[in-house]
Amino acid sequence: MRYLFLALLALLLNSLSAQEELAARIVHLPLNQNEPVIIRVGTRSITTLEFPTKIEALDGYGFGVSPAPEGPDLFQISFSKGTNFLSVKALHEGAEGNLSVILDSKVYSLLCRTVSDPSFAVIFQEGRGKVIFNPQEVLARNKEASPARILGFLDKVKGYPALKVSAPEMVQELAVSEPNSDSSVEGLEIKLRRVIRDDVIDSIGFELELTNKTTNQFFYDPEGFFVRVGDEVYPQAVSDAGGIVPPGKKQAAFFIVSGNASGGRNDLAVTNKFEVGFRQVRGEIDQPRSAAAEGRESADASRGKPVDSVLVPHAEDLNSPTKLVRAAVHKRTRYAVKRKTSADKTNQNKQAGRTTHDG
Repeated sequence: MRYLFLALLALLLNSLSAQEELAARIVHLPLNQNEPVIIRVGTRSITTLEFPTKIEALDGYGFGVSPAPEGPDLFQISFSKGTNFLSVKALHEGAEGNLSVILDSKVYSLLCRTVSDPSFAVIFQEGRGKVIFNPQEVLARNKEASPARILGFLDKVKGYPALKVSAPEMVQELAVSEPNSDSSVEGLEIKLRRVIRDDVIDSIGFELELTNKTTNQFFYDPEGFFVRVGDEVYPQAVSDAGGIVPPGKKQAAFFIVSGNASGGRNDLAVTNKFEVGFRQVRGEIDQPRSAAAEGRESADASRGKPVDSVLVPHAEDLNSPTKLVRAAVHKRTRYAVKRKTSADKTNQNKQAGRTTHDG
């Protein structure tokens, strides 16, 4: 059964369409003067860069329009004055160099890096764009990391130990680190067991070991993981976690960070010092309520008024990786109490009826 699962997993991962692979070569990025942009170029293809306005000037070392075969140039560049685009091609494997582009008297820095899977086109858009914290929006903005590829990468992260032995070719291009670092909070021990990066889709996966040190169940939001590196916070794009850790038990959790919060690349290395955070869910078991109270609650619900509320963190709350968010526990506990009370009353009535009949 295990080998059948691995075979099916390998088939699923290898069945991604060629069209999706090609679509990943077209990249959309916001213009940003505050940080350089990495441009993935190749030796066997050209990468065309499109800007929202006309290019006023270019400056860079190792970029030549007509480079000599044995000359010092690292890249061949094609550019016509008065246009808003240029093309770059690497002349040597491993070549890397920075290029300054002047637009509207403003300088934008590009770092051209030679890779085996270069971008075909990089389209720059005006403005940095809004900061995104919704996982679905992060996936939508990161063009290279489609939902299907993110889910496929999540399967690789979960099955990495087995794939490393049975199908090493599927994970040979992944960067892996096993830091075993600690990001524990009160009552829950959090061990970061493994960090895996897929540079093609600019995504990084995390494997956690959660240990409940208390005598009560530990509740958390299974879609609320994030990591912090220095002052930067990266929310999860997708996860596989239970949301509840039983008392005294250990549980694995997995999540993927794709791109950054602005929709661009994160280029995070697996050797970074990651601080893991999540949203904890807290609450108290509801006590049995009177019929009048239940009636008022039902009336409020029928009028569209919320009965239980959850405090959702603002974006700035993510600056604290141990920020605890309180929430009401599921109503199942209260309903179970009500059902038990009703059953007890029914049994009492039946018992009373038998007593009267016997008398």
